[in-house]
Amino acid sequence: MEERLKDPIGRFGKITEQVLQGIVQSIEAAVVLHDRTLKVVFVNEAFERIFEIRGDEAIGNSPMDFLPEFDKSHREAILTRLQNTLRTGKKSPYHEFTYCSPSGRYRHLLAISVPILDGNRMISHVMSLVYDITERKELEREAVKAARLSSVAEMAYTLAHEINNPLTGIKLGLSNLYGSLKKEENLQILASVMKDLNRIQEIVKAFLKAKRGAPNQKEERISVLGDIIADVLFHLSGQLDRQKISVRNDFCRQERAIRMDREGIYRVILNLFLNAIQAMPRGGCIAISTEILSRSGDGGGESEELRISLVDSGPGIDPKNTEKIFKPFYSSKPGGTGLGLSICRDIVSAHGGSINIKGVPGQGTAVDITLPLIKG
Repeated sequence: MEERLKDPIGRFGKITEQVLQGIVQSIEAAVVLHDRTLKVVFVNEAFERIFEIRGDEAIGNSPMDFLPEFDKSHREAILTRLQNTLRTGKKSPYHEFTYCSPSGRYRHLLAISVPILDGNRMISHVMSLVYDITERKELEREAVKAARLSSVAEMAYTLAHEINNPLTGIKLGLSNLYGSLKKEENLQILASVMKDLNRIQEIVKAFLKAKRGAPNQKEERISVLGDIIADVLFHLSGQLDRQKISVRNDFCRQERAIRMDREGIYRVILNLFLNAIQAMPRGGCIAISTEILSRSGDGGGESEELRISLVDSGPGIDPKNTEKIFKPFYSSKPGGTGLGLSICRDIVSAHGGSINIKGVPGQGTAVDITLPLIKG
């Protein structure tokens, strides 16, 4: 007992080799041990996972020999970090860099170099610890995006207040002019302008109420969708004619009850038509249809949904982008805001529904919206 207390370090030394291997392999960070020439003499399993390089390809070589070609400044910074640790005998500052693996995957890495001393307190090796912080970076990016969205929402809220007042004045002025117009076509145009102004004002009011609760949903018959789509087509008739785009519709003739915010669904349909029109500058076809679907619930009962489908004959979209297109500020169109489809999804979700987009490059795009119907 007394002997063991006198030399605890010596006793520890006997078990170091068998324990050290288990400790190093359990570390989530990549561990890379370099000799004084900066050639690698040991790597752990995390190194192979993070760098996607086999251990036997790294051992015996300098990092500059086995690391794939990526940003030159980062490669030079890695070498400089190791050389400084070897020269000064002090651990390096943390070094953050982006790494592109042999498979083309990008990772955000954080590295530090630590000197390893021998029994004579001389530097025998340099150890690098490299942490994969990709997930943390993604979370930080999402937090920044959320903060930016919050800022945009506040700005839009203020803007809505400012827009609402002049809209009232414009509506009053047009109402006064309405009685002095005698041509039927002029009355029709003015009626359309008034309808659009009403719609803008309703959107602004809905936005101003958004902080206080749910959208303005009322019980409607599903045939009202025909009226909504007719309004959209009248609004876009000029663009459709100029671009030689035909529209085919096939509406469900069965009647069901549905809770719906007319203005919200109008905005969704309008956005989808605008996207289809912009995708077909040289003409094409848009098909819109509705149908009732039956679904089996978790408790064994059945429920019904209304599916609205819009299909265009445009260039289609890359399947890899189908999730991105719903993210705020993401747009594949030059000058696009990237908010249209994000708003559409929010409106549909507020109705308890879902929106899905499928596309094949060169074969058009299909959008499916499902909305729950009222039981009974």
